[in-house]
Amino acid sequence: MIPVAPASGHLLLRRLICLLSVVLLFAPAGIAHAAAGADGKAEAIAEPLKAAVRQLKEAKGKDREAIFAQLANAGDARLIPLLDAFRTGLLEDRDGALVIYGSKARVDGRDVYPLLDAFSAAPLTGADGKPQYAEKLPSGKNVLAASRGERKDVSAIVSALSLNDPDPARRQAAITEAGDRIDVALLPALKAQLEKDPTGRFATDLKESIARIELAGADRAARVAAARTLGQVGSERAVGSLQRAREANENAGDAELQSIITAATAKADRYQRIVKWVKITFDGLSLTSILVLLALGLSIVFGLMGVINMAHGEFMMVGAFTTFVVSNWFKTADGVPGPWFNYYPLAAVPIAFGVSAVVGLACEWLVVRHLYGRPLETLLATWGISLVLIQTARVAYGDTLSVTPPAWMVGGWEVAHDLILPRNRVFIIVFCLLCIVAVWLVVNRTKLGLLLRATTQNREMAAALGVATRRVDALTFAFGAGLAGLAGVVVPLFDKINPQMGQGYIVDSFMVVVVGGVGKLAGALVAGAGLGFFSKYLEPLISGTGAVIYGKIAVLVMVILFLQWRPAGLFPPKGRVADA
Repeated sequence: MIPVAPASGHLLLRRLICLLSVVLLFAPAGIAHAAAGADGKAEAIAEPLKAAVRQLKEAKGKDREAIFAQLANAGDARLIPLLDAFRTGLLEDRDGALVIYGSKARVDGRDVYPLLDAFSAAPLTGADGKPQYAEKLPSGKNVLAASRGERKDVSAIVSALSLNDPDPARRQAAITEAGDRIDVALLPALKAQLEKDPTGRFATDLKESIARIELAGADRAARVAAARTLGQVGSERAVGSLQRAREANENAGDAELQSIITAATAKADRYQRIVKWVKITFDGLSLTSILVLLALGLSIVFGLMGVINMAHGEFMMVGAFTTFVVSNWFKTADGVPGPWFNYYPLAAVPIAFGVSAVVGLACEWLVVRHLYGRPLETLLATWGISLVLIQTARVAYGDTLSVTPPAWMVGGWEVAHDLILPRNRVFIIVFCLLCIVAVWLVVNRTKLGLLLRATTQNREMAAALGVATRRVDALTFAFGAGLAGLAGVVVPLFDKINPQMGQGYIVDSFMVVVVGGVGKLAGALVAGAGLGFFSKYLEPLISGTGAVIYGKIAVLVMVILFLQWRPAGLFPPKGRVADA
């Protein structure tokens, strides 16, 4: 048994930090194709294998068994679709060409079966270039099908070939499944793979499955080595196997083996605790990103104009529905190539910002500008605006929608065993960091930012020096609404879209603003991080079905107590709000 390096909490944290430091904002993930030649085209299955498959139609007895052995020894995972079709009776000889019947589909109002090439699994096409279909399942003497006694052997071949599947996800699943089934027959194949590539991508999965199979065996030395290996791997599956082995060994009278299994279980449990808290930390960072994105605009508007904007969540909703429209256009528009769909966030970001900013500007011009200096009235008025926006979205789009994420945002990065960081969450964190930098540059390095800061610090003096404070108010409100729209771009990547989605974020956003200090970028960052991490760290400590609700109550209580100590927040505001 090849040892596995012990898991380290510091190593996991270093890997996590390194991953988050990489800015991969709008780059589609490349798809690796195994078994590709130098010209980029997939290599064909060897002719001897094709000939052996064709002989299955006439072969009997020992000859058939020899063909099965030849296919198994070939180790070519591209034979899996063909063997699955052979096992289920969906493989047919059509004029010397082997054809697979695909899953039933509805085409032109008819239930049909797509026809696929048996060796490439590519759809068959006719002389006109259109896909070919069959209306009935294959039957008769031209069907190549395994007998009832052969199906188990064919399934074993498929399982063995899956260990070499060119698709990484399917290959990893096959390796894991072998350990789940305690498939002793696959043990030689698993060991052969590990010896061939002892430090490769699948090395840890191979070690885990080999150890799980050997731990359930009768060889004591192998069981001892397997227990130690599983303790070093530390995965959830390893913990489960060790616990079952410990229970099964209680009455065996082997105290030494029981002690080894117990120590390995404790080691794996420690690793799982580290993984759990790293995941919680990452979730807290993700929640922080959303809260900060929303609080940025809210803090600027509140700090400059003293407007309690209860419609801020709805501006986020406007950005979310705008993202939905943009993604659908990229999905269905004529002349837009399919791969370009993966780049729709590039278009959604400026469009969502612009649409939300325009909606915010209209609300400011129609309602908010008449209520400056009256915070309670702005609260009621913007609450009314939020209701109007909610009902407008419901009439136009319905209640619940979802956005299809780009292909490069699906799945996650495996930083360590059992520690997978979702790509969409990593994108949200990186996107938030870029937005923070952009807001800082606007506020501190542009003319608008200079006018905004001057108006915030002393409105009367700014007006006396010729600053159009009325225009600054309008542009600032639009800018804040646009920032909320940017939050609407990323929220649909992990949550459903509905007209009331902003209601779930507005209270938390206000808490971030109040705790941080209105109008303060640094305050929004620190308070957002504090509330985000505190919420996520608190949830696991509260057991029961109401953990999330009780967690929110606890956060609210902590905020109230904090404000009793520092009523002006972490960074007290200056200017108009401070003087009020």
